[in-house]
Amino acid sequence: MKKIAKAVLSLALLLGTAGVYAYDFSAIVTDSTKVDYYKGKFENPLLKQAEKFTGAFSMPLLHDGVSNFAAEASVEHKLDKQFGDKPKTDNNIVLDCTLLKFSTSRKLSKTESLEVSAGRFHYSDLSGIVFAQPNDGIYARYITPKMEVSAYGGYSGLQNVKNVSILTSKGIAWSPKNEKKVYDFAAPYAVGSICFSLPYLFKNQTVSFEGLGVFNVAGPGDLKDDDNRIYGTVSLTGPLSAVMFYTVSGTFGTTDFDKIGLLGQLNLNYFTSYKNSVLGLNAVYASGASGKLGKFVGFTKGTACLSKDEPAYSELFKMGVSGSIMPIEKLVVSAGGDMVFRLPENSSEFYGIQFTCGAMYKMYSDLNFSLSLTQFTGKYSNASRTEIGLGLALAL
Repeated sequence: MKKIAKAVLSLALLLGTAGVYAYDFSAIVTDSTKVDYYKGKFENPLLKQAEKFTGAFSMPLLHDGVSNFAAEASVEHKLDKQFGDKPKTDNNIVLDCTLLKFSTSRKLSKTESLEVSAGRFHYSDLSGIVFAQPNDGIYARYITPKMEVSAYGGYSGLQNVKNVSILTSKGIAWSPKNEKKVYDFAAPYAVGSICFSLPYLFKNQTVSFEGLGVFNVAGPGDLKDDDNRIYGTVSLTGPLSAVMFYTVSGTFGTTDFDKIGLLGQLNLNYFTSYKNSVLGLNAVYASGASGKLGKFVGFTKGTACLSKDEPAYSELFKMGVSGSIMPIEKLVVSAGGDMVFRLPENSSEFYGIQFTCGAMYKMYSDLNFSLSLTQFTGKYSNASRTEIGLGLALAL
């Protein structure tokens, strides 16, 4: 513990007295055009157009080569235009800073090291579903050959609600009462987690455990609910052979330990030498309320399937296959399909089936184009959606 305390103190001194030795600027321009059709009919389309400029800056701190500062900011124009009998246009400019990070690492001994990051950066929990977003906080990881221990503490209330969608304990995506145009604050929560991992414990298998808590606190956002949640995750990952790898995890979530919601995941990937192709099998279960089992609700809203309402990972079961291949140099083609079931209270029903396909062509090292097609066919036509997308990315 003395070693860790000394290392943390030295890191603080380094960050406070660092000089500028070199720096790097970069920028990327992206353009995205999507057209959505609903209810299985190719009429009254919704046009979703977005242009985005992202600038990034990074520089080392001191001459140690392991202490760095990085920042990234963006300005984006979004246009949603609904055609048809009731036309509607939503036109927005969105400003955001997604990265403002100090990071460093220090050797404590020949086999021990400590990594520390502070500021605004993307953080994801062990499940990758409960919490996955940019956030303001501090992260530390202590590494040895036989174990890794990491801790994170942060605050969500300064994020831009237009880019970060946070769920309340009832599973509702929170939004401010008086929505501003360029930047508006997200729901205010204090976030804390601790993760313990045993790498390559047996036959190159890694076992990890994590506890995560989110607690509603004061902030510029106007969330008034008394909303505190606890999550726990266990994960097992590793190779089944030289070309096949898997990850399986289970998560519980609760607000008061009266009822506990469950999230389970399985991912299996098979890598081949034929044109860098990959085949995947996946399944996700997020419980609904049933008997003593509660409805699972995460923190960051992620899109569980491609239907019109884009449900979160809650009251849902999804299983499917996916694959990608590089048929020629610079071109990657991917496809996948899933079956989706909804799990409303004390019941289950078939919700729909979805297909995705896409291609990305990297014409030059700094220029690529993408094309995508997604189709969700629901049991009920109101959930069906077809989307065609074109994208361009240019690095400057």
